[in-house]
Amino acid sequence: MAQIVLGIGTSHTAMTKVPPELWDRYATLDRKRSDYVYPPDARVLDFDNGAKYVAQDMAGRSRELETFQNQSAAANQALDTLAETLKAAQPDVTVIISDDQDEWFYESNMPRFLLYWGNSLTLIPRTTVAASGQDADLAKYQAAAYGETRLDVPVASRFGRFVLDHLLEHDFDIAHSTYAEPSYGGEVARRYGPSDDEVASVKKTPEHEQGMPHGFAFVVHRLMNDQPSPILPIFQNTCYPPNMPTPRRSYQLGRAIADAIAAWPEDIKVAVIASGGLSHFVTDEESDRMVLDALQRGDSGALQALPRERMVSAGGESLNWVALGAVMEGTGLSMELLDYVPIYRSEAATGIGLAYARWQ
Repeated sequence: MAQIVLGIGTSHTAMTKVPPELWDRYATLDRKRSDYVYPPDARVLDFDNGAKYVAQDMAGRSRELETFQNQSAAANQALDTLAETLKAAQPDVTVIISDDQDEWFYESNMPRFLLYWGNSLTLIPRTTVAASGQDADLAKYQAAAYGETRLDVPVASRFGRFVLDHLLEHDFDIAHSTYAEPSYGGEVARRYGPSDDEVASVKKTPEHEQGMPHGFAFVVHRLMNDQPSPILPIFQNTCYPPNMPTPRRSYQLGRAIADAIAAWPEDIKVAVIASGGLSHFVTDEESDRMVLDALQRGDSGALQALPRERMVSAGGESLNWVALGAVMEGTGLSMELLDYVPIYRSEAATGIGLAYARWQ
């Protein structure tokens, strides 16, 4: 039977590739957004009103260059450790649980869960041309964070079909895919707030060549050093209401994945990686520590009871970690939190909570 030999949780922000000397430019771009979701009650505010709403201790966090340099160094050291750990484990298959953000899925089709089991996926380097209103230097580094070399990444197709069938046979409804169209685009509505008083901003993405979504590309590039062994991509819609999973359902997905891996009859080693999170685009340390503490305790009840109003906007990527925690339950592997780095880019608490952990 297959054996889970390693678990990894990693943030996948491009900030770790951007020189900290340029981090203050993020704040300039942050000021242009109007759909920030603020804890603890998921209040939707523009930048200026968000700056008035956040607690003083969040608004006053250091944004000095030295702080950014230390944070960048800490995050990259943790990523180096994770890359070394993954290489040493030598898994036959690496299951990656992540999400999509305006890359493969749009309002035309937004599955809650999807398993990809085609023979391969192509990592296509992102364009370095900044869109209107963006920062050209930031765009260059952000593109590089998700791979600079075109790669055909092998997918564990036969294993993936087995996992898919196992999920379906055990009453877990999941979409599937074996290929992506060569080129397309679409639009996504970001719906935040109560359904009867929703705030919705629509982002339109032009038609573009389709490659591996960023949450998976980051793992291949940064943790596998562009030398991937077979992967199995599993998607959760962690960012776009109303079709987001609850923490309870993400946990159930993780348990179902673990059962499917255990049922595989061949003797292989499997690593499982959660890619994404934690809180962003507003940094929410309280929520991040709630997730990490529950994972470290192996507290399945706490993971399933995480408040949904804290899993909103891109902070919903914490659900990838919830699914990972469920996968690791019963493996006998212990979680080690390598680092948690809360970054505040502006007085409106815009930023991200970076986290890096391994189960071994």
